[in-house]
Amino acid sequence: MSGESTEENQHLPLVLEEINLASLRPIFPDTSKRCVDVWTEKMNKGVLTNINFREYWRLWVPKIYTPELNGNCLEWVINEDTANRMLLRPLEEFICGGDPQVILKELAKMDNPPTICGRMFKMGEPTYSCRECGMDSTCVLCVDCFKQSAHRNHKYKMGTSNGGGCCDCGDTEAWKNEPFCETHVVGTLTKESRGNKLPGDIAERAVVTFEALLDYCYELLTLRFIVSLPPSLSIKDTASASYPYAFDQLDIFDTYCTVLFNDEHHTFDQVINMLMRVLKCSQKEAIEYVTGVDREGRTVIKCSGFKPCTDLKGEVEKFTYRHSNRPLKVLVLHSHVVAHQTFAIRLLKWLQQFISHCEGFRVLFSNIALNTKLPDQSVVQGILTRDSQLWKSARTAWHRLFIYGMLMEYESKKALSIVFTNNYGSVMKDFIKDDHDHSFSIVSLSVQLFTVPTLAHLLIAKHEALFNLLTTFMSESSRRCNAAGKFEFERNMPHHNFKRAQFILYDLRYLLSAKPEEWTDDLRRGFLQGLSLLFNLFSNMQCMDAVLRQEGQHMEYEPEWESAFNLHIKLSPVITLALEWCSSDRVVLIKSFGSLLKKLHEQQANEQPPSQVRELADHSATCLQYNVASEPVSIHLPLSRFLAGLFLHLEKYNLHFHSSEFNNSMKPTPEQIIDPVLTAQAMISQVHAGMWRRNGYSLLNQLYFYHNVKCRSEMLDRDIVLFQVGASLIESNEFLIHVLNRFNLLNWVQPDFEVNALKNPEEDSMRQTINLVEEFLGLLITIIGERYVPGVGQVTTDDRLKKEIIQQLCIKPLSHSELSKTLPEDVMHNVQIELERIIREVATFKKPVHTSAKGVYELNPHLYSEYNVFFYHYTKEEHSKSEEVQRKRRKAQGELECCPPPKLPKLTESFSLVANLLQCDVMLHIMQTVLERALNFIARSFSEPQVHKVLYLIGYALQEQESGYYPFLAFPERAAKWKIYKLLENLTSSPRMEAHKDLLTWVLAKYRQVASLSGKETSPAPLQFEQQQHQAGDDANTNKKTDKEWRTKMAAQKRAKIMAQMAAMQKHFMKKNATLFDVASVEVKITGARCGSAMDLTEASSQEGNSAQEGIAVGLNQTSRQCEQKMYTCILCQEDQTVTETGSAMVLAAFVQQSTVLCQCRDDFQEPDPLYLSAKLGVSPHTSTCGHVMHARCWQDYVDNVLAKENRRPYRSRQQASFDAENHEYLCPLCECLSNTVLLLVPPLGILQPTLEPQPNITFETWMKVMALTLDCKPNRKFGMERDEDTLEDEKIVNPMIVLRQEIGCAWEPFQAQYSRSGPHLARRMEAMINMYASLFAKTTYKGFGSIDGDLKVPLLAWKSVAYTIHAIEFLLRDMNKPLLGSMTSRQSDSLKSLVRLSALLGASFSNRANLWSQRDQIKTYAASLLTMLIEAPSTGPSIFDIDPFGVLVPLINSLPSIFHTKEHETAPNPPPIITGDVFDSHMLKLVFLSHIAKILYTSDFADVMELDSNETEDDDNEDENIETKMDFALFHILGVHYNKQKASDVWRRVESACRPFLRCCAIYFHYVTDVPPLSELTEVHGDTYEKLCQYLGLPTTCDALIYSHLETSLKLMAVWRRHSTIWNHMSGERKVTIIKDPLKVNKLIDLPEDYSELINSISQFTCPNRDREDSRNPTMCLVCGEMLCSQSYCCQIDFNKTTVGACTFHANKCGYGVGIFLRVRECEILFLRTPNRGSFLCPPYLDEYGETDQGLRRGNPLHLCHEKYQRLHRLWLGHGIHESVTRAFEQSSNNLLPTQWQHL
Repeated sequence: MSGESTEENQHLPLVLEEINLASLRPIFPDTSKRCVDVWTEKMNKGVLTNINFREYWRLWVPKIYTPELNGNCLEWVINEDTANRMLLRPLEEFICGGDPQVILKELAKMDNPPTICGRMFKMGEPTYSCRECGMDSTCVLCVDCFKQSAHRNHKYKMGTSNGGGCCDCGDTEAWKNEPFCETHVVGTLTKESRGNKLPGDIAERAVVTFEALLDYCYELLTLRFIVSLPPSLSIKDTASASYPYAFDQLDIFDTYCTVLFNDEHHTFDQVINMLMRVLKCSQKEAIEYVTGVDREGRTVIKCSGFKPCTDLKGEVEKFTYRHSNRPLKVLVLHSHVVAHQTFAIRLLKWLQQFISHCEGFRVLFSNIALNTKLPDQSVVQGILTRDSQLWKSARTAWHRLFIYGMLMEYESKKALSIVFTNNYGSVMKDFIKDDHDHSFSIVSLSVQLFTVPTLAHLLIAKHEALFNLLTTFMSESSRRCNAAGKFEFERNMPHHNFKRAQFILYDLRYLLSAKPEEWTDDLRRGFLQGLSLLFNLFSNMQCMDAVLRQEGQHMEYEPEWESAFNLHIKLSPVITLALEWCSSDRVVLIKSFGSLLKKLHEQQANEQPPSQVRELADHSATCLQYNVASEPVSIHLPLSRFLAGLFLHLEKYNLHFHSSEFNNSMKPTPEQIIDPVLTAQAMISQVHAGMWRRNGYSLLNQLYFYHNVKCRSEMLDRDIVLFQVGASLIESNEFLIHVLNRFNLLNWVQPDFEVNALKNPEEDSMRQTINLVEEFLGLLITIIGERYVPGVGQVTTDDRLKKEIIQQLCIKPLSHSELSKTLPEDVMHNVQIELERIIREVATFKKPVHTSAKGVYELNPHLYSEYNVFFYHYTKEEHSKSEEVQRKRRKAQGELECCPPPKLPKLTESFSLVANLLQCDVMLHIMQTVLERALNFIARSFSEPQVHKVLYLIGYALQEQESGYYPFLAFPERAAKWKIYKLLENLTSSPRMEAHKDLLTWVLAKYRQVASLSGKETSPAPLQFEQQQHQAGDDANTNKKTDKEWRTKMAAQKRAKIMAQMAAMQKHFMKKNATLFDVASVEVKITGARCGSAMDLTEASSQEGNSAQEGIAVGLNQTSRQCEQKMYTCILCQEDQTVTETGSAMVLAAFVQQSTVLCQCRDDFQEPDPLYLSAKLGVSPHTSTCGHVMHARCWQDYVDNVLAKENRRPYRSRQQASFDAENHEYLCPLCECLSNTVLLLVPPLGILQPTLEPQPNITFETWMKVMALTLDCKPNRKFGMERDEDTLEDEKIVNPMIVLRQEIGCAWEPFQAQYSRSGPHLARRMEAMINMYASLFAKTTYKGFGSIDGDLKVPLLAWKSVAYTIHAIEFLLRDMNKPLLGSMTSRQSDSLKSLVRLSALLGASFSNRANLWSQRDQIKTYAASLLTMLIEAPSTGPSIFDIDPFGVLVPLINSLPSIFHTKEHETAPNPPPIITGDVFDSHMLKLVFLSHIAKILYTSDFADVMELDSNETEDDDNEDENIETKMDFALFHILGVHYNKQKASDVWRRVESACRPFLRCCAIYFHYVTDVPPLSELTEVHGDTYEKLCQYLGLPTTCDALIYSHLETSLKLMAVWRRHSTIWNHMSGERKVTIIKDPLKVNKLIDLPEDYSELINSISQFTCPNRDREDSRNPTMCLVCGEMLCSQSYCCQIDFNKTTVGACTFHANKCGYGVGIFLRVRECEILFLRTPNRGSFLCPPYLDEYGETDQGLRRGNPLHLCHEKYQRLHRLWLGHGIHESVTRAFEQSSNNLLPTQWQHL
C-alpha cells in the first residue's frame, strides 16, 4: 500500500505539469460528470441535500483558496477566474437550469425597474436628504436617485455615509412627498401589470441551493473548534485514485495558518512595530499586514507547520500584552479552514449579487434565512447572536446580505425587525462586550428597522420593543447605581461599556421618532409599559451627582461630571419625543401623569425635610427647610422636569392638577413638586453670587451646560415651567415666601435689616446678599415674563421660535449658521424648512459686499420693541452686549435711552394666576423695600441692578394691567397702599438713578397712562399735578441749557490757558538749546539742495523739449538717474541710519524657496543647468521679503538667540514650531513673516558707480566683433592659452583687452574707458552679507539648493533667483491686470530693489581678490560659456529654444565685466565695474532680444496669419511702403519664406505681442538697476505697449530699426542660431521637439465644477491606487495638476528621504517641490502643505446660499463655487504665499493639544 502511494506521488508532478489550473473543468468527485449534471440528477430524484454541495466544495475550495505553504502571505493571490468557473458559475447554471446570463436577464425583466433602490452605501459615498420631504434626518438618497428626483430642486442636505446604510428611494414611509425618483416610479406603474412569480423549477432549485449555501457559510464562519474542519468537509479520508490531480498540495494535510485579528485597543504603530520584530519583515510589509487587518478584520501572517505557527502566536501575544492589558487576538487555524472561510465570504457576496436580480429570489432567501432551522435556530437568529464572534469582512458580508435580501420587501423587513427586537437584549449585550465600532455591528441595523413608523408602532404594540430596549439599558446602567439607587460615576472607573450601552438611547429615539396618529389599546399598553421603565431610569438620575458647598478649603480634585451630562444629552431627544407621545392621547396623558406623581411621591417620602412657618407682609407659609449652602444639591431632576412637560398638555384635554383623575393620596403637594427645582435654582444663584468659589470648575461646567443650547430645553426651560406651575397652584404670597425662604432672603426683606446689618459689618456676606437679591429678582422676571412656551402662554411653536430669533438678533446681526447654532437641536432637525420661513418673517437677509464676509440676518425694525433685556437664555455677556447695542440704537433714533419691558402674550387659563404675582402683597413689599433703600443713601444693601429689575417688574405689571387680559389685576390700586408711585417720583431726583433715569421716566409715564385708563380715583396724578410736572420739566430743561453753556465757556477758557503755558515752555526750551536747532536747519538746507539739484536736472532735460530723452533707462540716451540716499530705522534697536557703501550694513529679512509655480511644462520641472533659467522656467529659487530693516549685527544677534532658544526646548515635549530652525528659518521680529536669509540694503547703484559721462559711443556691430574676439580668448582657441592635458587647473580665459588693440583698434578706447574703472568698494560687513545671501544656495540642507558640483556656482544661482523672482512678479501683475511699474506692493518693490542691486554687486564682490571667497576665474568661465551659447550656439550646448532669454540676460550682463576688467592684477581690493545701463548693457540687451525674436519667428506657426483688409495699406504713403519692404525683406531672410506686405506686418505684430513678457521683465530689472523713473504710460493699466517698453529700454521701436539697421549682423546671428541641430531638425520636420510657446502662459489652478455635489459625486468611484477595489477614505485632489490621491491612509504611504510620508506630502514634493495645495473632497477643506512637515487647513472656495463655507460638510447645504475666493487662492499660490500662509496658521493653532501629523497626510 505504502509503495503504491509513493509511486503515485512520483507520478503527480508529471500529471500536474500537463494539467493547468486554467484548463480544469467542474467535474464532480468520483465521477466523470459535470457537477451541475450530478446536482440536477439528484434534484430530479428528490435526493439532493447539503452534503452533495459539500462533497464538491471540500475538494475544490482548498485547491483554489489555500494559502501557499511557507510563502509570503502578502503575495498570496486567489485566482478569481478559476474560482468563478469552478465554484460559482456551476451554482448559477444549476439554479437557472441553463445559460445563467440569458435566464437571469429574463428574470430581471420581471423586476425591472424595481420600485425600491436599496443601494448600499460605501464608506464616504455622498448621500442626500431632503429637508422638506424627509421624515427624519436618516432618510437619504444615493446620487443617482437624487439626480432624478424632485428633491434636487428642494432644500436638500449633502453628507457622506459612514458605510452600511442604504438608499431610501421608493420607501413610502421615509418621505412625506415624492418617495420615488424617475427610475423607480416606473417600477410602481408596471408592477401591477406584470407577474412576479419565479418559475417553479427555478424556485425549487434556488431553495435547495440557498439552504445549502447558508448552512455552509453559517457553520464555517461561526466555527467553535477552529483547528479542524467539520467532518462533511474533511478530506483526509477521501484520497481518491480516480481523481489524482485534484490533490496537488492536498497531500500536505498538516498545513496551518497564524491568523491575526483586528481589535480597537492596539494602535496601528504598536502592531506595525510588533510585526516588524516577530516576523522580521520591513516596515512597508508590516504596514501592508496592518492595513489588511484593518480592512478585512483579520489577515494570515504565516502559513507553515503547527509548531512554527503556534510559536509565532505566542510571540505576538507576548509583545502585544505589554501595550494594553489584553493581547491581540491570534489564532492558529488549519489552512483548509482558512480556505473554506475565505470562500464562504465570497459565497455570501455572490449570493447578495445573485438575489439582487429579482424580487422572487429575495423572498425565497428571506424565508429560508428567517424560518429554516439550522438545526435549532434560523440563520438570522444565529448571526444575531454570534455577530460579535465574527471578524470585520465576515460581519459586513452578512449585514449586506440581510440588507439586500430582506429590507427591500416590506414583509421581509417586518419579519426581520420582529426577530431583531426579540433578540435585542442578547445582541446588545454582545455589542457592549465587543470592541468593534458600532457601524461594524449587527446592532447598526436598528436604524433601518426602527425608523419605519408602521414597524416602530407594531414593535411597541405587539413585541414589547420599548420594554426590551429599556430593560437592556437598565440592566447595564444599574451597575452604576450607589446604595441610594442613584447613578454615581467615578472619575477613574472605565466607562467604555456604559458609553456603548448608550447606543440603546439612539434606538429609543428611532422608535419614538414618529408620533402615532391612531392609538390602539396594544400601543397604549406597550408605550406605558416602556414609560414606566423610563420613569425608573429617571428616578436613578433624579438628584445624581449632587454637589456640596466647599467651605474652608478648595476642592482637592474635580468630581466627574461629564458622564451624567453625556447621558442627559443622549436622553433628552427621547424625553422630548416621549412627551409628544403622551400629549397626543388623553388616556396616555392621564395614566402617565398619575404614575409620575406617584413616582415623585415615593421619591420624596424617603427624604422628607422638616418644615417651618414663615411670615411676611401679613402672610404666612409653611416652608420646607433645606439649607442650600450646607447640604447636597443636584442639577439633575428629570422626574420633576418630565412632570413640567406633561403639565403643559393638561389644559388641552380639560384636565388640571386637582382633576378627579389625579385625586390620590399618593400625590405630592405643589410645594413638594417645586422644591427640588427651587433648591437647584437657589444653588445656581449662590454660585453667581460667588458663594461656591471653592467648588472648582466642575460645578461651573455643569451650570454652563445647564444654560447651554444643547441641554437647556430639557433643563432650564422645564425648570421655569415648573416654577410657573407652582406660581399658578400655590397662593402668590405663599409662593414668594417659599422662594425667599429658599434663597435665605427673608431677613433682607425685614424693615430693620439695614440696622442689624450695621451691627454685623461683614463685607463679604453683604455683597453676597446683594447679589442674591439681584438673582432672586431676575428669577421673578423670568417666571413672570417667559411665556413663549405653548401651554404657558397662548402662543404657538412658531411664536416661540420667533421670540428666540428676535432676542438673538438684538445682540447683533447673525449669519445663518450662527443663528442656527443658537437654536435647540430638535428644532434644527424637525422644522428646518419652517425655520427658514420664520426667520424670513422676522428678519431680512443682507448679502455680503465682499466674498470674505458672510451674509447676515438683520432684525426687522418694528420688532425691536419685543426685546427683553432679561431674556432667560442670555449669558451674562449676551445680556450686557445686547443692552448696550439696543441703548445705542434707541439713542440714535432719539428715543428714551433704555430698554422697557415688552408686551407679554396672554397666559393660558391654567397659568393665569402667574400674573397675580405682580400685585400680591409680598411682591409690593419687595418693591417698596428696594425703592426705599434706593432713596436711603445710608442703605448698604442697595445696588443699581436691583432697582433696574424692580422697575422692570413694575413695567411688567403696568403692561399686564394695560392689556386687560386679567380681570383680577388692579395694580395701580394696590400699589397706592404701598406708596409705589410716590417712591418712584422721589427717585427721579436721586443721583443713584443716573444709569436708569430714562427707564424710570418710561415707568412713570406708563403708570400715569394706566392709572388714568383704569379710571379709579386712586390715580396718583390728577391733571393739575401733571401740568405742574410738565412745567417743572420745562424749567429743568432751560436750567440744563444755561448750565451746559456755562460749562462749555469755562472749558474753552481753561484750554486757552493751558495752550499759552505750553507755547511759553516751548520758546524757553528753544532759547536754551539754540545751537541744536541751528545744526538741524543747516542739514535740512543741504538735503533740500541735493534733492533740488536732482530735480532740476530732470526738469532741465525735459525743458529742452527732447522728447526722445524722456525716460530711457538703457543705452546712449539714458535719462539722468534719480538716486536718493534713504534713511532707514532698524526695527530691533530703533536707530536711524542712511544706507551708504561704507556705513554699517543694514539688511532685510528675506525668504528664499524653491518654486515650480511658473513652470511651463508641468510634467517635467527639473532645470538642466544652474547657470541660467531654462525656457520651461523649471524649479528655481524665488526670493521675497517683508521689507523690515535691521542692522546686520542686530539681525545676527537676534537669529542666534532664536536658534539657541529653539535648541534649548526639551525635544520630547516640544510642540513643533511654525518655522524650521534646523534649516535656518526664523520669523521677522516685527511682522512674524517667515524668513531664512537676509537681503543687503544697497545704496542706489547710480551713487556707487555713476554712468560714464559722456558715454563711449560704440556700434552694435563693433561690439559684436569684440564679443567674437572674446570667445577666441578661451583656452585652446586662437588667442587662448594652450591647455596642458596634465594640469588639473580650471580653464582660464585670457583677458581680451590684451589683444583688442591689435585686432579691433576702434573698439579699444571705449572698452578701455569702460572697463579700466574699478567697482564700488564696500564695507567688509556688507561684503559678508552679500556672501551670506548667496551662500544659502549652496546649503544642501535646504531642499534642492545644493548645486551640481560643490558651491562654485553659488553666485549664478543668486542671479537665477533674481530672474525667476522678476518673472514671478511679472506673471502676477499680468494675472491681476495691474500696471507694470505703477502698483507693486511695497513688499514686491522692496524685494526687487534690494535683490536687483545686490545681484549687480554680486559679480563684483565675487571677483574682488580682497575676499576670501573670490572666484573671479570661475565667473569669467561662466560668462564665456553663456556668451558662447548666444554667439556661437554650438550643437553640444542648449539652443535658443531651451533658454529663457531674461534668465540668460541677468547672469551674462552681470558677469561680463569680470572678463574685461583691466585692473584685475593690481593690488586688492579691485572689483570689476558694475552694470549702469550704459551702451554696453544696451548691446547685450539687444543681442538677447534678437535671440528671443529669432525663437519666436522659428517657433510660431504663421500659416494662419490673419488676412488684413487691403484698405489698411492702400492709403499708406511711400515712406511707409519703403519700411514695409525692408521689414518684409528681413523676415524673408530670417524665415526663408516670402510674405507680402500685409502678412509681414502681421507677423511682426505677432512677434511684438510674444515679446512683451520679456520686455516687461527687462523694464522692471533696468528700472531698479538705473533708478530712471518709468514713462508715465508704464504706470498705467495696459500702458506697457511694445513701443513704450522699447522706448524705456532704449531699443528701436520698429522692426526696421531693430533688424534692418544691423541687417548683416542680425542675419549672421540668425543663421548661427538656426544651424543648431535642435532647431534645424525641428524646422525641417526631422525631429520635432516640445516647444515652450511665447508669450509665456500664466499657470492657473485647475478648474473646479460649479456645484460641489458634482465634485463629490465624481470622486465617489475613486478607489485607492494601491488596493484593488478598495475605497479611499480621504480622496484628496491636487489643485495644481488635478491628480486624485488617497490621503491619510497607511496603504498609500511611501518611503521618501528615509522617512515614511503620506500620499499628499509625497505628491507635494513631486509636483510643487515641497509645497502643495489640495482639496480634501469629503471633508470639504483646503489643505496647504510645506516641507518640512508643516501644513494648515483652510475654508474651501465653495459657499452656500448664505455666503458661508462649510468646512467638514457639517451643515450639508448645497455649495457653489465662489470664483472670487478661488481667485484669491490662485493668487496666493501664484504669489508664492503658501509657505507664509502655513506659518501664520501654525502660529494661530499652536495651542492645539493634538498636533496634526502633516507628513502622513
